Amino acid sequence: MNQEELSKYFIDQLTNGECYLIVSRGKAHYKMNRGSFKTRDTIFDSHKLHFVHQEGDRYLFSDGRVTCEVIVSYEPVVKFHFHVDYGYNRFTLRFKTFEDERIYGCGEQYTTLDLKNKDVPIWVSEHQQVMKIAKKLLHEKLHGPDPDRVTPYKNHQTYCSVPSFISSKHYAFYCHEDSYGTLHFRNGEVLIHFRQFPQSISLLTANNTRDLAAKLCELVGISPHLPSWVGDGAILAIQGGIDVLRKKYQEAKEAGIKVAALWAQDWCGHVVTSFGYQVYWNWQADEKLYAGLKEFIAELNKDGVRFLGYINTFLKEGSEQYKFAKENDFLVKHKNGSVYLIKSTTFNAGIVDLTNPTAYEWYKSIIKTNMIGYGLSGWMADFGEYLPTDSRVYGGEPSKLHNRWPTLWAKCCREAVEEAGKEDEVFFFNRAAYGHTLRYTNSMWNGDQHVDYSDEYGMGSVIPASLSLACSGCGIVHSDIGGYTTVLFMKRDKELLNRWSEMNVFSPIFRTHEGNRPKDNAQFLDEGVKEEFARNSQLFAALRPYRDHVLDDYYQNHLPAMRPLFFHFAEEEAYENQREYLFGRDVLVAPVLRPNKKEHEVYLPKENWVQFFTNKEYQGGHFKLESPLGLPIAFYRKNSEFANLFKTLSIKKGE
Repeated sequence: MNQEELSKYFIDQLTNGECYLIVSRGKAHYKMNRGSFKTRDTIFDSHKLHFVHQEGDRYLFSDGRVTCEVIVSYEPVVKFHFHVDYGYNRFTLRFKTFEDERIYGCGEQYTTLDLKNKDVPIWVSEHQQVMKIAKKLLHEKLHGPDPDRVTPYKNHQTYCSVPSFISSKHYAFYCHEDSYGTLHFRNGEVLIHFRQFPQSISLLTANNTRDLAAKLCELVGISPHLPSWVGDGAILAIQGGIDVLRKKYQEAKEAGIKVAALWAQDWCGHVVTSFGYQVYWNWQADEKLYAGLKEFIAELNKDGVRFLGYINTFLKEGSEQYKFAKENDFLVKHKNGSVYLIKSTTFNAGIVDLTNPTAYEWYKSIIKTNMIGYGLSGWMADFGEYLPTDSRVYGGEPSKLHNRWPTLWAKCCREAVEEAGKEDEVFFFNRAAYGHTLRYTNSMWNGDQHVDYSDEYGMGSVIPASLSLACSGCGIVHSDIGGYTTVLFMKRDKELLNRWSEMNVFSPIFRTHEGNRPKDNAQFLDEGVKEEFARNSQLFAALRPYRDHVLDDYYQNHLPAMRPLFFHFAEEEAYENQREYLFGRDVLVAPVLRPNKKEHEVYLPKENWVQFFTNKEYQGGHFKLESPLGLPIAFYRKNSEFANLFKTLSIKKGE
């Protein structure tokens, strides 16, 4: 179907009996544990409504007792608006779809790119779930590493949830609603359910999935530009104090690593817990651990290198800023008025109430003064998923604000950057998002991957997570090189770190993480890693002309940087593949996602391809290639306008 036919297909369902609405009253129950949620909904007084009358663009649905008015508007996209009798707070809309379609998006999906036959929760949560991780560790203790093992999708939770999806039939829905929702894709139908009546639902259509994704990006909002310096090289995670920072920076330069920035997440201090080496959540420079930091940042800047820090939405209980926030009533509370303390890992913290205008401005001033004013050029804007539904906040009902929380957080950071006049110099990246969060943050990152190859939590989860974000309106995303979460015997080895850096050469941002237990993990300056990492940082820098082109394609044409193969190739396998991706139009990346692989099977769509670094030519098909460590597996289109640049790249140091 073309765009006009698709729009007509869904609008006609309002009158032909294939579309119906269910309106109900309901009472929800939520239980949160370390950012993960369990929920159930008690439904009563439910009514299934069918079409009864049309007057122009106004359609009446009723069961004889309850009436809902559906109004259709057409500019700039088709949009459905709903008006129902007072008191109904549960909404379900059914459309007939297509049996032979595939469904993508709904935010960040770590294990399943195609959501057909899935029931997808629309709720921002902590992706890492304690019981699931415990079961994984027990399984691997008994049976050894099992990267293919994936738990049932019904338990899926995600940092980034977006109330939208796109279809391989070239249509998409975006729901303008913040309450808890579920999208059901079964039996040739879509059921859209929310625990409030949506403001409206937009229907987007296009001639292909690529243009459809671009329209969705535009609707969600285009992210602010990355500062130019981000493309200069690696953003190196280093922590442990000013002396460690100086020493490792010097070693990195001597090793030939192209350095764009140093990232010391413990710039504000640290606390050692049973979980590991953690940041002290009080957002001002630790002048003891980092004595002379401000002067060192100035030295780095003269060297063309930036400095990044870390901040989140919490304040550690007992810290200086926590005490101030508590005294001034800036924290989220229990219903009884006491401070609502959460525990993410091992210590308690208060949540800054971002719906309180005074608290919001205070937190923004901390970012402007203690971070930007101190000389920081960016930060990880962590968390945003933890607003408890049984709390009390200034702005209203927490269950209606929970999904909006990451947007408030990103907006606070964005306003701090803009009010400081540093849009071209400072950037930040978020892990939590919902809907329009993406218009405020420079980049998403894929969250706290495990330091392994696992498809659910480790390196194997990065590609489906990034591609599902591309199908959800997100244009810029990257991952921690080497992962983050280190627990018990699960530790990062050198091969994993090298393979991950090979993959992230072909991404918008090249950034490492030491992990929560740095001493248990291989690091970029280790022997057996340092030389490979230096080459990959050089490759990342050398690819800058093409990467800038890819980023411009997003900022101007709204096409995500990392794309599913089916954005440009309408082949059956392109729609199924979630282990490869396109970086822009011209580069296909097929990372090695398992340990000890000497050969690697790749699929190439019908096109003339040239393998990076070997310059061997291939046409579409399946190939088994040698995959020695140190050879990133990637290809470029032979007729790319950047072919001459790609030919000059080498993986051998000094060439």
